[in-house]
Amino acid sequence: MNNFSSVNSDVELIKAIGNGDHKAFERLADRYKNALLNFVYRYIGDMSAAQEVTQEVFLRIYKAAYKFKEIENAKVSTWLFKIAYNLSMNELKRRKRYLRLLNDHAGEKEMVDRTQAFESIENRELIEAVMSELSLIPENQRAALLLRVNQELSYREISEVLNISVSSVEMLIFRARRHLKQHINRG
Repeated sequence: MNNFSSVNSDVELIKAIGNGDHKAFERLADRYKNALLNFVYRYIGDMSAAQEVTQEVFLRIYKAAYKFKEIENAKVSTWLFKIAYNLSMNELKRRKRYLRLLNDHAGEKEMVDRTQAFESIENRELIEAVMSELSLIPENQRAALLLRVNQELSYREISEVLNISVSSVEMLIFRARRHLKQHINRG
């Protein structure tokens, strides 16, 4: 029986979700669904898969909210994006395994046909020009850059999400920006 105002902190909402409060879950989902979907979509490049991954993020949040411990300087948003990042990585790995399996059992021409069929089955949308440029960046660089630019996370928060040092985050973002500049300047 919580009376939530629009300014409830994320930590209060997580605690309430952990106690089974469905309204708190709806409020948290409303607060983060667009940002998480945007991050996942830009990371994996497939809207249909991004929607599924985002739903899985919220399912995991709902199931694990009671485990969330308020750590000094910890942010709920960092926890949410870490879950989204990990699930996105799993999705990319699953796709690579699937394509490898097809490659092992098909000729080169057949592989191209099956890859195109796989993409159409997944209802893959046309990728924006920026999206295609982002796809050229290694996955870890892309994740760091998207978390910084789109989600405006601090380098420390990104280091927590990606489970790497702050100096590694700085290097990943530097390399990603350099790669994009080089690619854009050639085009």
